[in-house]
Amino acid sequence: MASKEDKQRKKGILQGFKSQEQEAKIAQMPVSKTDLRDLFDHLDLALQEKGCDNSLTLTDAFLEERHLPVDQTKAWLAQYGGYCDCEVLANVEDEFSKVI
Repeated sequence: MASKEDKQRKKGILQGFKSQEQEAKIAQMPVSKTDLRDLFDHLDLALQEKGCDNSLTLTDAFLEERHLPVDQTKAWLAQYGGYCDCEVLANVEDEFSKVI
């Protein structure tokens, strides 16, 4: 049976790996944390009003309005399950809400 110290050491190592993984995800983001947070806020309001049309129409408009890299950002969002506006809000926000 592992001692309490061994369990704490293993827990610390695991937390270190998770932290490194989160830092790597953040480093790969094509937009700033602020822009991503603002995108989530924008989608939250817009989707309540308009609903999702199974496209990235609202995301495209937001990115274009802010002069952000549209194609690169959409490809990045897709890596985390953001294939339409509501999926960006549901999947990507869930993945990144703790780090932004």
